[in-house]
Amino acid sequence: MGEFLKIVGEMPWWFWVAFWFFIGSFVGSFINVVVYRLPRNCLSVNKPSRSFCPSCKTQLKAKDNLPIIGWALLRGKCRYCGVKYGIRYPLVELLVATLFAVSSYAVLYDYGARNLAADPWAWLTLVYVLGIIGVLVPWALIDFDLTYIPDKLTLGPLVVFVPLGAHAAGPRFGLGSGVDHLLFKFEPTWLNSMLSVVVTGVLAALALWLIGKIAKVVFRKRAAEIGGEAMGLADVKLMILLGVMLGWPKLVAGFFIAIFVGATLGIIQLALKKGHGVPFGPHLAFGAITATLAMPWLLAAADWYMELLGGLAK
Repeated sequence: MGEFLKIVGEMPWWFWVAFWFFIGSFVGSFINVVVYRLPRNCLSVNKPSRSFCPSCKTQLKAKDNLPIIGWALLRGKCRYCGVKYGIRYPLVELLVATLFAVSSYAVLYDYGARNLAADPWAWLTLVYVLGIIGVLVPWALIDFDLTYIPDKLTLGPLVVFVPLGAHAAGPRFGLGSGVDHLLFKFEPTWLNSMLSVVVTGVLAALALWLIGKIAKVVFRKRAAEIGGEAMGLADVKLMILLGVMLGWPKLVAGFFIAIFVGATLGIIQLALKKGHGVPFGPHLAFGAITATLAMPWLLAAADWYMELLGGLAK
């Protein structure tokens, strides 16, 4: 065992990036299963244990389930009935694999380490970041498909992320030394951190709920077209989870990214007179993941923008 740990400890940084890309591809394959089965109450995520063709219901062999390349080897169709599979399956696997690889590199960079095995806290931070991706990607896809999210994906992860909030390096990841997610000034830090992220989530949910009520009045006609509410309750629940997972600095950044992306897509749709809008959940998920992985660059961009404004004001 000692020899094994020594070998692992000597692995270069690129090994970890490649390793987590590999793991992420299989997680992406599982996410495809979750996205298909979880909203359908007649199906279980783990039963049947093997994937099956949605058309002919034939259970797929292991070689048919290879992430990313399996779809290409089968030429995008079922081996048994010939029904074509959408390209989204390998794209989701590739997306999650890439996000896992980027996350491992970002954690290594943040800890100033070349090897994840050198610091157990780095491992826990990486688990924290990968957990965010593993929850938000299926969240976004299900909301995009059905404009509905099972509470299992919104409230369920709180069971994990509330206690994980005690690991202050998780929500603090990527913030540098100038910003902190802690809302209070007391010790111990683990309790302060856990309480801070919970309060952040509750306040964020209340704020989004209030925004939705105001938007319902201001945009009454548009709200009636999409079901009577300008902001769905699922989005409000998601804000609780996002606040707990991210802490307030990354939550604020992620929310503004979501607003910017949503507004941009809305303007494009209005100009082209196509589409009926996209649920806000995918925008929130995109903003949250971006803030999780790119906070140093976002902070640098904000500093540059403030300096630009200061220069123009002179």
